[in-house]
Amino acid sequence: MKLIKTFLTLFLIALLASVGCLYYAFKVEPYRLTLNEHQVQSVASEEKLKLVQISDLHIKKDYTAKHLEKVVQKVNEQSPDFIVFTGDLYDNYSNYQDNEQVASKLAHLRARYGKIAIWGNRDYGGGASRIYENMMQQAGFSLLRNENLVVGTSQGRSILFTGLDDALLGNPVLPPTVEEMNGTAYDILLTHEPDEVIQYQGKGYELILSGHSHGGQVNIPFFPQVQKKAAAVMGHANRYTGGLYTLDTGEKLYVNTGIGTTHLSARFGVLPEIAVFYI
Repeated sequence: MKLIKTFLTLFLIALLASVGCLYYAFKVEPYRLTLNEHQVQSVASEEKLKLVQISDLHIKKDYTAKHLEKVVQKVNEQSPDFIVFTGDLYDNYSNYQDNEQVASKLAHLRARYGKIAIWGNRDYGGGASRIYENMMQQAGFSLLRNENLVVGTSQGRSILFTGLDDALLGNPVLPPTVEEMNGTAYDILLTHEPDEVIQYQGKGYELILSGHSHGGQVNIPFFPQVQKKAAAVMGHANRYTGGLYTLDTGEKLYVNTGIGTTHLSARFGVLPEIAVFYI
């Protein structure tokens, strides 16, 4: 009898723990935010510039424009010089859209020198390609598709942003950059899918920013294969799943694990993130 009671007690504890974990994964963690800061200066400069990256918002029925208020507040608290969005605004535009409210919330993001965005695969699917460019322009973003943008600062530094088209549903082509790089202090490449970096490393960029992977959305301690397999579901995110990498050619690659969710509206051990870079 004592053995049975012990077994039942353990079973009840395990059941409650499982229910608690599921509740946390679906109802708590997806709505939290973490701030990750990184020093990535390659050249000493008296002017300290702050760049904030957000990625993969995946707006949908359970993550609406209302939830963007917390994101906007957190980003603006950083007083960024630049804001970069590396793609995937909606999760599935054919299932849910709220263009006016989403654009309005994003318009409240404030950056001293500019806001830059690129295309993700979800920005093409479900009819999103018809509205994405207009929405980002309404929100005050410069949307790049195989284009360069050089932005000057008040102290005379020039920062180059190269934004590539999405690799899954678009047609990424690296635009000529040699002439622009000769006159810039720092060069940043934006590409939605991280594994695409193999094609662009060694091109002279100090920093490459991407997203798409969501970090797998699930990271169970002592079972790293779960996160790796989950990230692989995204496609083009098998090699680089999240965080800061130093490539063989010396460039820094940062894979933002995103803010929203896709496939499954849950996160566990992979908090929604805002990344801050000092360049």
